[in-house]
Amino acid sequence: MKKIQICFICVLVFFLSCQTVLAKGSVSAGEWFERGIKYEKQNVYDEAIKMYTNAIEINDKYVEAYFRRGKMYFSQHPSNCMESIRDYTKVVELAPGYADAYYERGLLYLYKIDNEKAKADMETAAGLGHKKAQEWLNPKLKEEKIKYINLSNYIPSKKESMVHFDFNRAEIKAPYYSLLDEIGRVLKENLTKAKIVVAGYADSTGTEKYNKNLSLRRAKAVQKYLSERHGIALKRIIMKGYGENSPIASNESEEGRTQNRRVEMLGVEGL
Repeated sequence: MKKIQICFICVLVFFLSCQTVLAKGSVSAGEWFERGIKYEKQNVYDEAIKMYTNAIEINDKYVEAYFRRGKMYFSQHPSNCMESIRDYTKVVELAPGYADAYYERGLLYLYKIDNEKAKADMETAAGLGHKKAQEWLNPKLKEEKIKYINLSNYIPSKKESMVHFDFNRAEIKAPYYSLLDEIGRVLKENLTKAKIVVAGYADSTGTEKYNKNLSLRRAKAVQKYLSERHGIALKRIIMKGYGENSPIASNESEEGRTQNRRVEMLGVEGL
């Protein structure tokens, strides 16, 4: 009797698996792609990735599915940088004239601080007529279109758009939650097309390398808060870590060092 039951269960599992495969196979690559677009517009990145993957499994030369999946990987989390680069690389293999893929891959190489590869991709994209890549290679053109925004002018409290940190720490202190909440709301409701530069700094205590890393961790803490609490897309947040450079007060006193342990935020349009 037990053997019969086991056999029945195995047959049932096999049958359900076949039904799932048949159901999946009945949807075309284009339909999976359109579903991915819908999830992408809703910022549901993990589901969008699944849809684009289904499209690629049906058509492994689906250039636009690779491209969109590459963007979604990084939007889901910056740690997926290499997955995004692999997808963009596949795009340029299948479509060597796809300028956007070179440009996006170039941006990711910049994120990885691989400047030589970034420049090579930007030059290729620019040669294919990509305007943003051309602006990147010619900063004077870019600067003419960029508009910097003082976020303090847009938030009700008019507070300085700056968060300070304790010594050797990268955790946001509770008194700054309200400021970040105001900035998050402004980015969602008023400055919908703007990006935000989140620049981290440290005091001069410690080595230059350590302070560079600490300042970036502080910037990441602000990025995480705005992203998770207010749904600000990661692609709208530009993180910088400047270490002990550009102090706003003397590092010779504790009061000055306290001022230098900070993250500054600036809105920007035109990037």
